[in-house]
Amino acid sequence: MTRKTKVVVALMTALIGVVIMFSGIYWFTVGHTERTKQSLIEEARERLLAEQPTVESERADLYNGTKPYVVFEEADRVLFVPVDSEEPIEEREIASVDLNQVCAESVEETGGALVSCKYGFDDRALIEVVTKAGASYTYSYYTLQTGDFIRRVQLTDSL
Repeated sequence: MTRKTKVVVALMTALIGVVIMFSGIYWFTVGHTERTKQSLIEEARERLLAEQPTVESERADLYNGTKPYVVFEEADRVLFVPVDSEEPIEEREIASVDLNQVCAESVEETGGALVSCKYGFDDRALIEVVTKAGASYTYSYYTLQTGDFIRRVQLTDSL
């Protein structure tokens, strides 16, 4: 083998090693979190179907408030299934609140880019809007029933 070939083989081996190492790190960090989230959603879906077999949810997402809930959305209502199986399932009608409109208005007020917009349950049904501007995240909370502003929290990463 020539010197050039040896260098190319060494670089390719190093590159493959780095890819394998970072894939392993991803598998044990972000991947583990996503797998846990999906298993919690599946457990909540099974519980929901056992208790309310007529439910046809369009979407499910995990919400981590003071207590974690899995949120199932239907056309006219939202079901909050607590991760703790001893807690009751909460159900709320979606009144005249448009989730997309509340999110758009919140982004206008706070500026930045939209990170997430979802239903949640934290002592009451709510809408959580997260925006990012520079190194800060703004969490805005609105009531589910009327879309009224509840509170806003801003987290800034200072170096």
